[in-house]
Amino acid sequence: LQVEDSYVSTSSFGGLVSLICWIGIVLLLYSEINYYYQPVMEYKYSVDNEADRQLELNIDITVAMKCNLIGADVVDIWGNSIGNTKLLQEELVPFELAENQKIFLQAQGALKGLTDKHKALGDMMADIGRKIVPRYDHGKEVEKNACRFHGSIPVHKVEGNFHILSGRSVNIPGMGHAHLQFGQVDKNFSHRIDGLTFGKRVEGMLYALDGEEKKAPVGDYSYQYYIQIVPTNYISRNYNIQTYQYTVQERKRSVDSRAGNHGTAGIAIKYEFSPITATVKEKRKKSHCDSALIPLL
Repeated sequence: LQVEDSYVSTSSFGGLVSLICWIGIVLLLYSEINYYYQPVMEYKYSVDNEADRQLELNIDITVAMKCNLIGADVVDIWGNSIGNTKLLQEELVPFELAENQKIFLQAQGALKGLTDKHKALGDMMADIGRKIVPRYDHGKEVEKNACRFHGSIPVHKVEGNFHILSGRSVNIPGMGHAHLQFGQVDKNFSHRIDGLTFGKRVEGMLYALDGEEKKAPVGDYSYQYYIQIVPTNYISRNYNIQTYQYTVQERKRSVDSRAGNHGTAGIAIKYEFSPITATVKEKRKKSHCDSALIPLL
């Protein structure tokens, strides 16, 4: 039954009310559809059944001392030590960053802040693009006063300690290893960690110590990092990734035996593997999208 036009009265106020109603309907439609398609993260935990597996420790660290004055080593609770091998490359480089490197690390630091927010796995992988730190480009000759250690070291999934101390690292048969230093050396353990990962590095992900930089005050200082590693599986529509995420705690202290602060100046990264594996799975919300939309329409 059609209503005659003479019975219909139009007004600007009525048109405004109709417009507001249509805007409200559109916003509600958008909200319901967006809620339905927004994934949620499901977390599950299980015992790590690959505890006897060997994996690689990937390290890229620059220390503000020349390579002939310091040495790097890894020792685990079983007494295994890499000693002075070719697994870690040593490269004499400037400690001062070039402008292109500063820009890169500033951008990386800003991106690391995004990992603190709750995001869908797909968004996290898409937003955070991990690239190698650009090569040093100063455009002029600069003193090479630092040593860059980089490479991959096979380690067992047990507690271990990667450290850099003054003196060259040498293996002593039947006794482990030692750092031999001849004469007095001015120590400066200012350092920058461009990368530290376990297992295969996943491109597109940032790790807790990426871009970490410490400037040591005058005197002998000890830097210690305590790392708790959790085997982690990420599963989504686009990714099925196995990685080793970790959390870190830091400690810095002065080493001065005259003041009662005993110890050894240097850098120590102590790591421990969790016996629990975390599985993070991306899932869609359980929502009756059609039944929610029909009343709006």
